[in-house]
Amino acid sequence: MRLNELLSCVRLDAAQFKNYKRRDQLPFMDREQFSVPPGEKLHSRWTDYTLEDALRLQVMVNLSEYKSPDKAKEPEISKRYDGLPPMAASAIAQNSILNACAKYDGGLAGILAQSNDTWHVTTVDATMHQGELWYGSEHFAGSLVECAERIEDRKEHQVRAILFNVTSVLRGVIEAGKQSQVSDVLDFAEKHDA
Repeated sequence: MRLNELLSCVRLDAAQFKNYKRRDQLPFMDREQFSVPPGEKLHSRWTDYTLEDALRLQVMVNLSEYKSPDKAKEPEISKRYDGLPPMAASAIAQNSILNACAKYDGGLAGILAQSNDTWHVTTVDATMHQGELWYGSEHFAGSLVECAERIEDRKEHQVRAILFNVTSVLRGVIEAGKQSQVSDVLDFAEKHDA
């Protein structure tokens, strides 16, 4: 899908997208590095986006640009961001969608086929090691109950847990894409009854 179609699925304006791109905060993996044989070029990342890319971007925006009701009407940009820093949200978006797609056969279609919504939790842990405080994180996708169990299992050294509903975000991206008549989304929705 083209950039304008991606943005219509995420409901993000081009200026904000360019700002994220300029700051290297977009949650897209470098496909040229991972999947294109040496000597061949992938189409420009400005025109070759996928539904999975739209989902990653929406997750990043949701995690970083949360607007509390009392701050949503304030124009200053510092009032806009109540969530995670964009780089942290971008890293979580990349890992979370990769984990969720890998867990279920069929990737995004597999996520939608589950009887329960798929959630993702990132836990951040802190432990002492040789007198120094070390931080680490773990990413896990599953049902809400499975995620709650994972949080409970890791509570001893846990600093924070970041939890969100992957299925709900995916449905929102698909609905926005359908409303904007994005052909890739329409094809996916028809094929997978979404």
